[in-house]
Amino acid sequence: AVSQLARSLFAQGAATLVLAAQMPKSRGAMHLDTVFTFCDVDLVTYFPEVVDAIRVHSLRPGAGPDLLDVRTESKPFLEVVAAALGLKALRAVATGGDAYEAEREQWDDGNNLLALSPGVVMAYDRNVYTNTRLRKAGVEVITLPSSELGRGRGGSRCLSCPLERGAL
Repeated sequence: AVSQLARSLFAQGAATLVLAAQMPKSRGAMHLDTVFTFCDVDLVTYFPEVVDAIRVHSLRPGAGPDLLDVRTESKPFLEVVAAALGLKALRAVATGGDAYEAEREQWDDGNNLLALSPGVVMAYDRNVYTNTRLRKAGVEVITLPSSELGRGRGGSRCLSCPLERGAL
């Protein structure tokens, strides 16, 4: 599926690079947005236990039509993403608290935020440690009550749907 998407984007001139994140096999980290989310153009929140184990594959247009240049990257995920964006590094806010609190906040969607604009996110109120770290990094965190919304699993990003979306 990733190679098909990459070919389509390359054919339309919509991209010159696609990154594929090979996630570790874990029930707690089935989707990238549960462990990694952009909060600003250069700031992310992430759950180190999973993100540090992601293997990255980069796809570029190959030498001929429909051919791909696929590479397994040797650098850590955050470094590869930063380089792809032309940044020296990403400002990275790890899931908050000690190891137990960080694991709980990741499970409670502490990294699954909805970015409303650069530097402004919506997050569950129950993720106190992560929200505090984000605020200290300069992010405006708008909290949502989480007692009912989180019961079905999914954070504020999972519970959103674009009303209007620009073309790729």
